[in-house]
Order: sequence, then C-alpha cells, then structure tokens
Amino acid sequence: MADAYNQDIADVQHEFDIIKHHVNFELPSPTPGQEWRSYPELPTSRDLNPDWRDPQQVAQIHRLLPNNWKQPWQDKNTYLETHYRLQREEGITMLRYSIKKFKQDPSMMDDPETCIYTKVFVRGYLMTRLGPMCQVQFSTERSGKKIRWIQTRRLTVGTLVAISTASDSFKTICMPAIISEHRIRDGLDQNSPTIHFQWANLDDAIVDPNQELIMIEARSGYFEAVRHSMVGLQHVANTETPLDKYLVQADKSDLPARYVKNSPQMDIRSLIHHVPDSSSMTTSQVNAKMTEASEPLRRYSVLDGFDHRLSRYTNLDNSQLSAVHRILTKELAIVQGPPGTGKTFTSVQALQILLESQDRGSNVIIVAAQTNHAVDQILIQLINAGFNVVRLGGRTQNEDIKRYSMYNLRRRAAPSWTQRADRDYKTFESARKKNIATLEKVIDEVFPNDVINPETLRSAGIISASQLESLQADQAWTPAPPSPGQPTGLLAEWLGSQLVEVKPQDEKDPDFEAVEDNDSLDLDLDVDAEDYDLELDDCIVEEDDKAGRIDGKFLPIKHLWTGANHQHYTEKDLVIRRELQKPNLWDIDPKHRGAVYQYWQKQLLLLYRQNFRHILGDNARIAKNLKINKWYKDAKCIKSQQIEIIGCTTTGLCKYRGLLAALRPRTMLIEEAAETREANILSALYGSLQQLILVGDHRQLAPHCDTPGLAEEPYNMRVSMFERLVNLEIPFTVLNMQRRMIPSLREVLNPFYPTLRDHPVVTNSDARPPVPGMAYPSFFFHHTWTEGLDENLSRYNILEAEMIVHFMEYLLMNGVKMSQITILTFYRGQKKKILAQIKSKMKQWGPFSNVFTVDSYQGEENDIVILSLVRSNGRAGPHKAGFLQDENRGVVSISRARRGFYIFGNMVNLAGAGTASWSMWGKIQRVFARQGRFGGDTGLPITCQNHCKTIWMSHPEDWVNCHGGCDQKCPDKLSCGHACGRRCHWITHDKLLCREPCERTLPCGHRCQQFCGENCACSCADFTGAYSNDEFINGNTALPEGKFGVEYDTSHVVPFITHDQRRMGRTAGGRGNRRGLDRGTQAFRGVRSGVGYNSGTSRVPDHGLSGPNSMRPGDGQSHGWATFNARQDDEQRRRQAQEQADSMGASNPRSNGTEGAIQDTFRPVTLNDYGMRNVGDSITARATPSPEKEDDLLSFNDSVEPVTLPMRPPSLGSDSINSDGPAEIISGSEGVSAISSPTRSRQGALDNPSAFQDGRTPLLTSLAHTRLTGIHPVQQSQSCARLPIQGHGSAVRQADKPEWELASLADTASVADANDADETDDANDEPGDSEAELERNEGAYDDLIIF
Repeated sequence: MADAYNQDIADVQHEFDIIKHHVNFELPSPTPGQEWRSYPELPTSRDLNPDWRDPQQVAQIHRLLPNNWKQPWQDKNTYLETHYRLQREEGITMLRYSIKKFKQDPSMMDDPETCIYTKVFVRGYLMTRLGPMCQVQFSTERSGKKIRWIQTRRLTVGTLVAISTASDSFKTICMPAIISEHRIRDGLDQNSPTIHFQWANLDDAIVDPNQELIMIEARSGYFEAVRHSMVGLQHVANTETPLDKYLVQADKSDLPARYVKNSPQMDIRSLIHHVPDSSSMTTSQVNAKMTEASEPLRRYSVLDGFDHRLSRYTNLDNSQLSAVHRILTKELAIVQGPPGTGKTFTSVQALQILLESQDRGSNVIIVAAQTNHAVDQILIQLINAGFNVVRLGGRTQNEDIKRYSMYNLRRRAAPSWTQRADRDYKTFESARKKNIATLEKVIDEVFPNDVINPETLRSAGIISASQLESLQADQAWTPAPPSPGQPTGLLAEWLGSQLVEVKPQDEKDPDFEAVEDNDSLDLDLDVDAEDYDLELDDCIVEEDDKAGRIDGKFLPIKHLWTGANHQHYTEKDLVIRRELQKPNLWDIDPKHRGAVYQYWQKQLLLLYRQNFRHILGDNARIAKNLKINKWYKDAKCIKSQQIEIIGCTTTGLCKYRGLLAALRPRTMLIEEAAETREANILSALYGSLQQLILVGDHRQLAPHCDTPGLAEEPYNMRVSMFERLVNLEIPFTVLNMQRRMIPSLREVLNPFYPTLRDHPVVTNSDARPPVPGMAYPSFFFHHTWTEGLDENLSRYNILEAEMIVHFMEYLLMNGVKMSQITILTFYRGQKKKILAQIKSKMKQWGPFSNVFTVDSYQGEENDIVILSLVRSNGRAGPHKAGFLQDENRGVVSISRARRGFYIFGNMVNLAGAGTASWSMWGKIQRVFARQGRFGGDTGLPITCQNHCKTIWMSHPEDWVNCHGGCDQKCPDKLSCGHACGRRCHWITHDKLLCREPCERTLPCGHRCQQFCGENCACSCADFTGAYSNDEFINGNTALPEGKFGVEYDTSHVVPFITHDQRRMGRTAGGRGNRRGLDRGTQAFRGVRSGVGYNSGTSRVPDHGLSGPNSMRPGDGQSHGWATFNARQDDEQRRRQAQEQADSMGASNPRSNGTEGAIQDTFRPVTLNDYGMRNVGDSITARATPSPEKEDDLLSFNDSVEPVTLPMRPPSLGSDSINSDGPAEIISGSEGVSAISSPTRSRQGALDNPSAFQDGRTPLLTSLAHTRLTGIHPVQQSQSCARLPIQGHGSAVRQADKPEWELASLADTASVADANDADETDDANDEPGDSEAELERNEGAYDDLIIF
C-alpha cells in the first residue's frame, strides 16, 4: 500500500517536473555545429534587421540546409537542424524583406507584401496572467484604404511585427514583438486604433508616451505557425525515441510497438458488425450467432494477423482490415487512403480496439490533424462510440465539440485533487498582484496626476539638496489661489504660467473612401488564401467564455501636465544648461522654467526606465509560473476524469507540448498526415511515445508554405513526412476500395490510383440514382472564353460563372436539392463571381453557399460537384495554368462527387500551358473522351425528363428559353382550366402560377385585378375596407387650420347606406362599431357627427350643432347609425356655415362664390413604398350643398380626370428590368385601368393653389391597381427579344424565359453582356403598384413558381 502511494507521489512529481522543464526551457550554451539549439524562441533584432553590408551576417541568414527528402539523413542533428532553420526562415524572412524595403524607401506605402503603421505611441500596459502586454495607438495612413478590422488578417494574434523609433526608422533600432490581442471593440474600431502586443525582449519595452514609433508587419509568413514547432525541435534534440530509426535512417524493419509486443492480446470484438445470411434468422438466432463469433475475439493475439474468416462478419473490406492490423501493432504505422476509401472510419475502428483493450483512462491517445475541421470530424465519431474525449484549443466551430473543451472539463472536474495546485496558484497570484502594485507606484511617481513631487526629483538625483531647499524656503511671493482643476504644490507654484496641460495624442486616421478587401492576400501565387489557416487555437487567448477577450489591469502611461517650451529647448542648449546649474530654483528665468521642467520629466523617465523593465520581467516570470500551475491542474483533471482521447491540431501538438508530455502518451495518430509539415510532427515526438500512426494520402493536398522559394527544391517544405517515408519505401498499407463515386466517376481517378476499385454499394442505383435531367453523370464542358483579373489580382471567368449558375438552376428545376450541389473553383475571384451571380439571378431558390475553393474542400464530398477551372486566354493563348497544374490540388478537385461531376474549362489552355499541366489534365481529358463525355465544341448535353429529348447548351444565352425541359410546348392545362402555355418543364403544375388574367367578378362588383393563379384582389375601398376617414388622430391634439380648401360632393360621404336604410333613417351596424383611439370627451374638429369614429359617444365641436343627431359630451345619450339622418345633418351644417359666413362679413370673402360651403378639416393619408402611412398637412375641405332634387338615393359623381403616368415594370429586389425603348404610356382605355398617383396628385394641388380656387375638382383618389389584360409584366419592357443560340439547334428562338421567382419578375436580358452588371442596383427604380400587390399576396404562394 505504501509502495503504491509512494509511486503515485513520484508520478505526480515527475509530471510537475516535465511541465516545469517545458515552460522554463533553458537553452544550452552554443556548441560548434549545434548553434541552432541555443537560438531563442523569438527572433532578435539582428535576425530581422541585419547589416546587409556585413558578409558574415548575410552568410548567417543564407545558412539553410537542403531538405534531401529522397534519401535517409546522415544523423539526427542534421535532420533536426534542417527543419529548424527552414521553420525559422519561414516565420521571419518576409518581415526581414519588408524592413529592408522600408529602409530603402522610408516613405513607401503599403504594398502586397508589407503593412506600414505610423504615428505609433505607447498608451500603457495591460497586466494579465499571460504576462505584460503593451498597448499602442497607431495610424493606417500608409494603407490608402479603410481597414475592415473584423475581416482583415492584419495584426492577427500571433503575428510577428517589428518596431523602431520614427527618428531612427530601422537604421539601427529594431524591436520584435508578437501581437497578443486583436480586440475590435474599444480597440481597433477607435480612431486612432489600438492594439496589444508582447515585447520579444522586455529590455526593449518603451515607457515614454511621447516617443513616436513606427511598426512594420509582413502579410505572409505567419510566425505563430512555426514558433512552437521550433521549440519542440530543440526538445527533441535531447530526447531519444523508438521512432528515430525510421525517421532518420529510414529503417524498414517494421517492428511491433513495445507495449504490443509485451501484451499482444487485444479485444477486437468491435470488428464484428453482422452475421452472414442473417436475413433468414430470427432476432434471437442473430444475437446468438453474434455472441458465438465475438467471444473468441475478447482476448485475441494480434501479432500474427487476423483470421481470414473475420471478413465475413465485418463491414471492413480486406484492405481496411489490413490497415487496422497495421495500426494496432506497428511502431510506425502508415496508411494511405485514396479518396472515398474510408480513412477516418478505419482509424476509428482501430482506436476503438486500442481503447477497449486497456483499462479506462490508463493511457491517453493523442489524435491530431492539420485543420480544426478534420480534428472535430474524427472526435465526433469517437464521442459517438462512447469514449471520454477532451479537445485542446479554442478554435473549433463545432458546438458539439465545444462541450468537450478543456475549459468545460475543468468546470466539471471535482477540485479534491487540486489542493497543491490551488495553494501554488494563490501564492503566484498574490505575487503577481504585488508586482502590479509596485509597477503602479513607479508609474504614479513618473506620471503623476498633477506635477512631479520635488522629493522624487531629489531622490533620483535630478536636483540637488540645495535646489530642493531653495524651492521650499525661498518662495518669492504668496501664490494666488489655483484655478479649478489646476495642480497645486511647490512645483506648480514655481512653474506659474509655464504650467500647461498636455494635449493627448489623438492623431486621426484619414477617412478613406476605398475599403481594403480582406482577400488582398490572394495574389495568384501557387497558394490559395483559403489555405491560409491562422490556426491560433488559444495560443495567446485563454479558452474561456470571454470570447477571446483578455482580462487584466490596465496601467495608463501619460503625462497630464508639463512645462511650456515654445522654443523647443533641450538640455543641449546652453541657456538651459546654465539654468540647470543655478542653486536657487527661483533664480531660474520664468520663461525657461517650462523647458527645465520638461528636462526633469525626461530624466526621471530615463532613470526609472530600467526599474520599470525589471518589474515587467518579474511579471513575465510570474506568468510562467501561473502557466505551470495551469498545466499541472489540467494534467490532474484529465487523469481524474479518465480521459482516453486528447484531440488537437498539429500546431497544438507543439503549443501544448509540456502538458501532453506530462501525460506520457504512448500512441499518437495523425489524421490527414500528408497535409502536415514534417516539422510539426517531428517536434511532437515526446519521450514516452512508442507508436506513431500516420493516416493520409500524399496524392492529395500537400503542406502549405507561405514563403516563395522554400516550397520547391532544394528546401521542399511542401513535402510531408508521410510522402517522404512512402517514397523511401517504408512499409505501408493502401486502402483500395472506394465507397463514394459511381464507377464512371472512379474511372477519372484511375490514372492516379491504378488499383482503386469499387465497393458494391456504389453500383446500387437506389443509393446513387442518376442525375435528373442529364444525359451523362459526368461531362467536360470545353470553352475558350477569356478570363479576367479582379482588384485583388485573383482570376475569374464571368461567362464560365454564368454558364455554371444557369446549369445549377437547371438542376434545381429538375428536382435536385440545393444541399446536393457543390461548386468548386481554384480561385477566390471566381468564387465571388459565382456567388454574386447566384445572389442576383437565383434569389427565388433561397440562399446558396456551397461554393468553395478546392483547398478548403479536402475531406468533403457531395452528390453533384461542378468544377470551375477559370483559366483561359482564348484559343490563341498565351496558355497559362497557374496552380491548376498542381497535381495534388487537381486530384482533390476531381474526387469529391458521388453521383455527378461536371467540369467547365478551356482544355486547349491546359494542354498548352506546360508539361505539368498536360500531365495532370491530359489524363483526365482522355478518360472523358474515352467515355464520350468531352464536349469539344458541341456544348453541354441536357436531357428532358418528359420527352427524353437531348439539347446541347453551348452558351449562357442558350439557357434563356430553358424551363427545365426541352423546347417543346407544354400541351397540358392547369387546374383552373387555362392552358399552361409554357415550354416543356419538369415541375408539376400545382407548383406553377397561372399567368392568365383572372375572370372572376368580386363582391364589390369589379373584375379581379390579379393573375388567375393569385388570390383575388381589388384596390377599391369596398373590397379593401380602407376608407378615407379611417385614419385616427390624437383626440387631445387639435388640428391646425388648413391652407387650402377642397370641394367635394356630399353625395359621396356615406356610399354604403342603401336606399331602404336611407328611407328609414337608419343603417345596419358594421363600421359604426369601431371606436376612436381617444375615448375621452374632447371633440374631433371637422368630423361629421354620426358618421365618425364612435358608436357610443358622438363628438361635436364646442360650438357644435344641436339636433337629433348630435349630443353634448356627458349628456348620457347614445346615438349610432340607427338615428343618423344624413339629409337633416347636411341641412344643419349648411345653415351653420351660412351663419358663420354672414358673421364674418366682407372681411373674409369667398373667391369662388361658395360662401355657404361646409368646411371640414382633415389630413390626407397616403402609403409609402414600404406600406407605412404618411399623414400630410391639414387641408380644409368645403362641401357644396346637397342636391336640390328631393331624392332619397345618394348620387355619385364618378367623373374623375385620369392622370396618365409612364408605366414601368415593378422592380423586385436588385434586379430591375429596364425597357430598351421609351416608357409606355398606359391609359384608361382598351382594358387597362387608369393609373393615378395619390401622392403626385395631392402634391400638384398643393403646388398650385389656384386649382382649389377656380372651381375645378382636383384629383384625390387612391391609386388604382393596373390591370394588364393578357399582358405579362415582363413583356411591357422587353417583348420577346430574339436571341441567337449557338451550338446544336442554333435556330433563332423566342426569348420567353420563365420567371422563376415567387410571384415576381426576373431579368431576361442577355447574360453574355452581364460582366458584373448584375451586382449593381438601379437607385432610381421605385416599386410600382403592381409590385405592391404582388408583395401583399406573396405569403400565399411560398411553394409556387411563376414563369
């Protein structure tokens, strides 16, 4: 018992020592031939800014060893040094180049390689548990563009920058630093923006807030990606592992791992997935057979391989079983998995056996991959298998994986085992707080809130004892009381008027109009910006719920008060030197005291600077102790929770090296190993490691290299460890049965994978059905359309993009789901063009985002893949392929599809672009040609599902008449009885809107104004229920008198009262039940009693009317429509108006002779383009007397003067339809209703007051909805344009392009001339009334399509 306890204590101490050794890694003294082992983690000034005139320094820079990957290494030191120097050069060479360019041209602006930041000033230090971080403000004036900090890669966390003083400009001074926080809010979004960084050498720390600096950043060469691997390589130099013989000498012995050799029995029951011929068995029989087959495999000796009979019981094919056996047994297990062969599934099967063959939590297995996405994919499968998993790093976007982060594991863990760690943490945290307090005291002395304490100057030796005494004793006069906010004290009195407040450094960035695109790094190198994975994990930022925001105490550094120095005197000036020598400070000339005080401030800062840096150094050491404490607690937490799998990226293998080494893993698996740099894996070879598993495919994506020249010979940084070992013929297993592609698509891959075969599942037509509407499941569409170059120097091909978008729309018309289609391209410029085309021309289909660059789609698949090759300079050339000639990228691009694969590109260009291009694409072209699926000049064949007729599409214009079928006319009728009238289409009629005019008569008596397939509607008030007196106003606010009068016919006032109701003096309910907004007693001015807004209480003006149809507020009576007599009410109002007119006399003459007219004040109400009500100015309306004819019926005056307006098609979204000819004038005749605008009519009346005074009746009517009988809206602006169609059947066709929009109109203009015009909106287009009607009915047709 005691021995076990002592062993546990020894293990704990050993874990602590390993962590401490990694965090406080002490570099050895330089040794000849091994100098690289003593290089510091961060680069020095000499590394970044050497003396280019010194041959020795230049030679040191160029001291790179060749990476001879095709032969074994001489020794381990050379092997490690080569990769160390290549990693270091990758991280710093571009910044060194940028500094050199700046020194040659200090006034240079930002360029594609360099970012220059000027007017850099230190604002303070943020004291965090990760160490001190310097905050600076800066200017981006050299960029010439506005920076979008949320999207840009500028100043990303982990980026290496170089800083110098503005006066030196890197002549002699170069101070490296690492960006530590990319804070947007209250940081980079400010003007001037601010950023935090950590000094590479704290002896460089700047304390002077007035010292102007300059900062340089390289756009490539991300230092964080290589920083930790370099330190890991220095650790490996002192560590021996069983893997050294394979990696250095290329040993082919293929030995079993030590732990497997010692205990070869494993539980492989998880390989049993089914029982042969189980379809004829009962459930109990199947279970019995499973148990019978599984039991002998509980303790199975794996060294001699698997029994051949096992293949009948497992879902793994023989190559996968062979790979599982290799993973279970070998020290170095290499498995190559071509596309679709199930690499990840095979890895999970092997890991499951390893974990089930050991005690839970006894040994952790490290699982890593190059990208966060690949790590998360394999961890999800392991979690679903029931294993305990933890994810290191905070960059995962998978919500399920976030629950298994180290942060959440700490929260779930019991704290019982953390007593020592908590005790140490409290000790370190206490020391950190004392350190911050000490630094704060120093800052207060150097940068006080008022003026410097004279005692501080004396203690620092800046002034003598006699000068201090003179200041205290020989005050010349009694000072006047200081102004509010002014400093007090001896020096404040001594300075007097020379004391001035320091103006803050508030340099403002220029307000640039141009905006820097976040794709500015995409320079058409042999690298796609999608591959620029920052891969930060939580390198600097804590992986907590702060979302990356670093907490700490900020200590500002700034002078609040100083002395006036208008002559800019310094200590070098004789007059100041003389003043400084005076023993009595009061003898100093008052006009020079400001300059003397500035000198004292400067000297005090210089004297305290070293102390300041020493305190920062202590803080950094305390931060390291806190990191040791954190990793120690994490190690104990992982063990207490019996974690079995630790997942991280290959960058994280080095970043968390101390923590992972302390857990002493014996197995490490690298997924997508061929995509990972050799140095990242090599630097993670911990001393406890007994087995390394590499799973990948060196024929697909290779490691990424930012630095030009390092990727190719002789440095070969894009050659992975996986590829090197396979090339050296180290034993490995190849998976040879694919389960992704149908056989014809697999044939395209066979030139690159000759042994690749099909699993029976891919031949099942139910699992891989044909692509609907297509003659072939794959096709190479060849064209010679010319490419373009966008503002970010990325390639695009607009016609190719349009062709692809139309083809995708055709597939959707034929029933393919959006989620089943992926569009791949090699260029970000083309990706943006395709997305813009989809957004502008396919809005009715909903959002579509499955457009990716090839590099970002590694490991993914989809049913249908469309590949855009982009590169083309016509038939004559010059022919260039760019990185299309990269065979690794090419293999990825042609291996993602399950059912359909379609390539769009210029094969002539690829054939003539060079040997590499032809070697890649020539093989593919030959396969397509052999299958009869290479387009040549024929076009793309599509096949109608209704008539099995094949049409060849050779140009984007050819799609104008395509409705998803062939060119025959649909003979069927819709459910309404109208003929369909469209061209052949696959979509069923119940999903289509009938576009014939509606023939129904509505209850209002009018004909329906909609299409037949839409809900019936009319714009009249009887149908809509929207009457002119419906707009309620605040009863507490009196309406002002209007400026103009409007005459109206009183017979129009109550048009809904029937003849019988009028005769009987009452009307039936209805609108009289509506109450006003204000139920008080204040009357509405100018509102007719009884016809108004209140069924319970009629409101009248205070001067009101008396009669049977009116009541006084509070009289207890209630009158509604039943007691309303319109004729009597009119007569009363006429008499009242006459009396008022007579009383006013000649002082208020009526210009139009209608002295007895009734005045009614109201506000005109209109609707704006968004359906909101606009209430206009008050208008006083005068009504003419009721007709003299004694008629019980109301008379209607329908003679409304029509106003004709130019008719435009409705503008829906951003795709306006522009008429090629003059605007049509729609009149009220020939079946087209008159169009009038209430807004324009009212405005015209207001602009011309005489219209209300000359007896004319102005037009005040609601806008009538246009009824276009037999005319489709699109035909008004573009009537059946005739477009020439190229390719097969190149007859002239009528452009009856269907409107694939939800009760809307789409642009049918030629797509050939689009060329980005689709991205612009017509700002002058205003949606017409037709559009408003369509929008009102839009919700009813969410599942319908109108042509």
